[in-house]
Amino acid sequence: MLVSMTGFGRFFCNAPFGKLVVEIQSVNRKYLEISISLPKELNRFEMEIRKWVQELISRGQVNVRLFLTPNDAMLDQLLPDANLLKRLKKSWVKLAKASGTDPKDINLPFLLQYLPPVSLVEIVGSEEEQISALRECIEAALQGVVEMKKREGHAMAIDIGQRLGELERLISRVEKAAPDAVARQRQKLRERIQEVLAPGAELDERLLREIALFAERVDISEEIIRFHSHISQFREVLKGKNAQVGRKLDFLVQEMGREINTIGSKSADAAISRFIVDGKSELEKVREQIQNIE
Repeated sequence: MLVSMTGFGRFFCNAPFGKLVVEIQSVNRKYLEISISLPKELNRFEMEIRKWVQELISRGQVNVRLFLTPNDAMLDQLLPDANLLKRLKKSWVKLAKASGTDPKDINLPFLLQYLPPVSLVEIVGSEEEQISALRECIEAALQGVVEMKKREGHAMAIDIGQRLGELERLISRVEKAAPDAVARQRQKLRERIQEVLAPGAELDERLLREIALFAERVDISEEIIRFHSHISQFREVLKGKNAQVGRKLDFLVQEMGREINTIGSKSADAAISRFIVDGKSELEKVREQIQNIE
């Protein structure tokens, strides 16, 4: 079953510290690259989130974004301590008067910058509870990504299967035309050699061997056999249960491209050349699809 590298998932959930919105987007990349954007209160969980992504996605550029809306309980906890603010103001006003500074400059924004940072752990309890809530939300969004990747992969498998069928038809037509093409090339070579020889001269044994060797070099039967083998392997991979096959399919496409290029370079037959052009076009479309398979 093929799985695309393109997918998107979004999920809302209620955590002990507020409402979480998770958005995960995946696009094609040669290797797995994970980018994570978190609220500052959740930054320390980045490594855990990275591990959860790696459990379900093996290839592609994955962007994870979390948005946090604190609940009322958290907002109440985040408010600064009024008694602490009073003590801070009293102390700073005393320093202001001693230094000849206007006490009016000791306002609320000035005081807030001297308050100690508030830890999310201190507000909502144990770290285990936070990780559990966060993982539930992340994995739900990841499931949305995976389901979309599977749907995309199924559509791609159908399209690739149709193009493989067209490639099989084209290579079969090349196979059918190949014997006649080789015979024509051999005869054409004999005629040209006869033209440069003296009138009435016969081809000697050495020259006949050279013609035979040339005919072997222009024979494309081995390339055709290998091409059929590559298509057969490709179909087996498509039918397999392993979803992470992008690199293997990419290798098979490269091998098929190599066989097509060799056939084209060996054969000077016009009909076969037309089939080769059509085959390259179909193979390039398959290659484009493979680039987005995980």
